[in-house]
Amino acid sequence: MFKKYDQKQQFLLPISLEDFIAEDHIGRILNDIIDAIDITTLEAKYSKDGCPAYHPRLLIKILLYGYMINIRSSREINKMTHTDTAFMYLAAMQHPDFRTICRFRSTHLDSIKDVFSQVVTVCKEMGMLGVGKISLDGTKIKANASVKQSKNADALEKEIDKILKESIEIDKAEDEMYGDSTPYQMPKELVDKTKRLEKIRAAKKKLEEEKLEKINITDNDAKIMKHKDGSMKPSYNGQIAVDDKEQVIVAADLVTDTNDVNQVDPMIQLLWATMGYRPTILLADAGYFSYDNIDLLSQIGTESYIPDNFFKVEERGKSKYFLKSMFRFDKVNDCYYCPAGITMPFKWIQKRDEEPDLKQYIGNHCSICILKNACTKAKKRIISRDPREHLMEDMRKKLRTEKGKELYQERMSTVEPVFGQMKQNRGFTEFLLRGKDKAKVEFLIMCIVHNIEKIAGFLKRKAKDGKEVFRKGISECHIENIGEIVVNSADKISFLSGNEDGIGLFNSN
Repeated sequence: MFKKYDQKQQFLLPISLEDFIAEDHIGRILNDIIDAIDITTLEAKYSKDGCPAYHPRLLIKILLYGYMINIRSSREINKMTHTDTAFMYLAAMQHPDFRTICRFRSTHLDSIKDVFSQVVTVCKEMGMLGVGKISLDGTKIKANASVKQSKNADALEKEIDKILKESIEIDKAEDEMYGDSTPYQMPKELVDKTKRLEKIRAAKKKLEEEKLEKINITDNDAKIMKHKDGSMKPSYNGQIAVDDKEQVIVAADLVTDTNDVNQVDPMIQLLWATMGYRPTILLADAGYFSYDNIDLLSQIGTESYIPDNFFKVEERGKSKYFLKSMFRFDKVNDCYYCPAGITMPFKWIQKRDEEPDLKQYIGNHCSICILKNACTKAKKRIISRDPREHLMEDMRKKLRTEKGKELYQERMSTVEPVFGQMKQNRGFTEFLLRGKDKAKVEFLIMCIVHNIEKIAGFLKRKAKDGKEVFRKGISECHIENIGEIVVNSADKISFLSGNEDGIGLFNSN
């Protein structure tokens, strides 16, 4: 005997959307969170005239869920609203076309920023954030562009000349074919070349204005960046700040800088705008080390653990010649003592542009020293000293303590797995959209999705009855104020940028 199987059966009562997904499905958590946040600013952007638009909550939900399950194509998301019950539930059986989905995603960067900020606030209200121990990290994500389309000024000029020459030849062929009459439609090959010529001219203009060596024709904002595998690709640099307690991303940005050294101050500003307070401890890798960054963090009262680029080399102790750390500095006598115990006096100042001058200390007896071959191949060993070098020396001492080692190890297990989940689990290794602002929307969506998954995992672990939590929804599960969240990060950011010195903002508790 079999259970009755009849595809043509009719139902006496209509099916409820609540039956479309299981009670413990993550789509319910996503749905409750987006229903709880405030989107009045986004709603105000819509006109009351004309045909009613799809509700922005609907579009946010299906976009977030799509990215959550590695479906980013607007066409594919549209298709899933017809075939997947979770999408049907989130869209309430509506089917926005792919152009609507794509347009919404491409034009609402500020709104997505606000959604991110409010989801972080949800995490904060739920007790998912720690005491302010934050880890910073960055990752290179390939732009939607080919490395072959990155060209310098000469290459752009040659391509412009080539396209113009081909266009003249097409015009000449048309003259022979049509005479003085006008064809009804411009040939496709000429249309394509005209569009490409416009792109190349725009790229050349930007290259000259920003004094760049190369620029990508497909995505003018993307920069050639070196990835971990050694490859060079047009890319963006995704920046995140992660709280140590539940791996919640509390600040995120997408930049075109090829390295991370200039991102400490901007990320602190974003942390302040989102959280309203400074981090008590900041952990980051050597890419973020600079004297200015260490000094800034010290001024705002944040304890930092950031190694310099040569710290690991110093720790391993593997070097062809004596490391600088083996030379002892005597502040009182303003000199160094080499490993042989011989004095290296101060000799002269080395001038630098936009950086403090370096002091040069030179060995006078290197030629007769028995350790010379292990010290230098030059005639004399020269040691340069930055006036801020004590900051690096103090940082190294901190990192070598048991506390420093433990904290830096925590950083690796806090922030690095987040990028692993994005790239490996969700396949987020390349952007779909072109241009910095549009790519930033995609990156922020991935960060929001990450945080929503963290919320779902947190609820499952903490709730006595997980199914009851999912059934009732977040706002009824003893989580204060979630239904009344109103966070406008844009206002806070503008408030920060209006402060001239910036430092006073971080000194307040």
